[in-house]
Amino acid sequence: MMKTTIAHCAQGVLKGVLDDGVHTFFDIPYAAEAARFLPALAPSAWSGERDCTRPGPVFPQLPSRLDFVMGPTASGADMSEDAFRLNVFTPSLSGKLPVIFWIHGGGFLTGGGSLPCYFGDRLARTGRAVVVTMNYRLGLLGNLFMEGISDGNLAVSDLQMALQWVSANIGSLGGDPESIVSAGQSAGAWFTQLLAAMKPTSALIKGGIMFSYPGLPPTTPEAAQKMGEQFCEMAGIDPSAEALRTMPVERILELQTSMLRAQNGFAEVPVLFRSVCDNAVPANPGAQALENFAGKPLMIGWNREEMGSFFASNPAIVGATEEQALKKYGEEFGEQGESLYRRALMRRLNGRPYTSLVDLGSEKLFRLPALRFAAEIEASGSDVFAYQFDFPSPQADVGAGHCFELPFVFGNFEDWFDAPMLDGIDRTGAHSLSTCIQEYVLNFAESGDPNGGHLPLWRAYRRSKGQGIMRFGEVIETVSDGVASVDPI
Repeated sequence: MMKTTIAHCAQGVLKGVLDDGVHTFFDIPYAAEAARFLPALAPSAWSGERDCTRPGPVFPQLPSRLDFVMGPTASGADMSEDAFRLNVFTPSLSGKLPVIFWIHGGGFLTGGGSLPCYFGDRLARTGRAVVVTMNYRLGLLGNLFMEGISDGNLAVSDLQMALQWVSANIGSLGGDPESIVSAGQSAGAWFTQLLAAMKPTSALIKGGIMFSYPGLPPTTPEAAQKMGEQFCEMAGIDPSAEALRTMPVERILELQTSMLRAQNGFAEVPVLFRSVCDNAVPANPGAQALENFAGKPLMIGWNREEMGSFFASNPAIVGATEEQALKKYGEEFGEQGESLYRRALMRRLNGRPYTSLVDLGSEKLFRLPALRFAAEIEASGSDVFAYQFDFPSPQADVGAGHCFELPFVFGNFEDWFDAPMLDGIDRTGAHSLSTCIQEYVLNFAESGDPNGGHLPLWRAYRRSKGQGIMRFGEVIETVSDGVASVDPI
């Protein structure tokens, strides 16, 4: 039975919900809105109790390009340019538990911490961790860089303010401010690496979890400026602060979608407005993390068919011809393209041009960047635990696609309303795998090591030995000296 629960933070009293052992506080302001394209302000105090019993707004967005697999995750959600909010799921108000600071994905264009698909109550119900989810500004509103109009990196400053709020206040909500693990998926994994790279934020986190990290560099100021000018040209406006600050948000979102479609090459996933390198955001966050994050533990991995989620909705890619696939491989690898294409076909029992394109994109954007960063951070002295998620979706042509691991991580399959990727899934097997993954995540949050209890041994990643990649969903167990282990790739 749900009851109300009361907690305190620096701004005032919070009234949340207590349900089955979890105290949930939605819609907590970590910052206050400033004018469009300006950094947020410090949050204001309030008198009396703030109603934190219901999810608050998310930042403005249109339906995700991955609604095809995830379902309409943001359908019905309130949207506002003043959505500087975070949500806390905690099993105790007086404990000192590790904190999972979750950063949602969405291609820098969609998503929000208050969406049901990111509810952290199941993880919190274990009694082992506090889960915090948050919103950050999206698309042009969060990442526009144009001289005299916006300095860019507003999404980054939002993340910094949210993390600082958590560090300052989580002790009153059952968490340990000295035990914060930054975790995220896709764009959230990208920002997790960035927080590890930047000195002020890396000091606040003790470890990182990166699900489906996309290996993209920050945009250069020159490229970001050009993109902003292209947006203004498409909008038919002068590139001025007044024009952009007064443009209706609906028009901004509509034009973003048009720009995205205009840049959509064959078997590619275009990304528009994102962080720009400046004095705070390094041009190579991975390299900077080696300095500021060295020695701290990392969990990192990818899904076997990441691109399946992006490509399965496109008949032109699903029905790609061998000629089209060979051309794509040739563009990537030159003279080696054909032999690598043939190898990609042979890797699968039912290889075809489509699967070769999925493998090519997944390798380029996710797997290789993750392995590269894993090797670098391991060489710097960090314990690294790498994985590959293999459990396939029943949805045609998706496979173990992008975002499919999320309900397994949160254990909240019931919160994924109308998600085609889950339609017809083996619920028993899925819940069993979810329990295993959650145990690894919670162990890692507590100690920096996912191992413990009766779990199969997860060997630390060792590039020099070619070992240490856990396979989720197609586990091959062996027994050596009475210890169950999982064979690496």
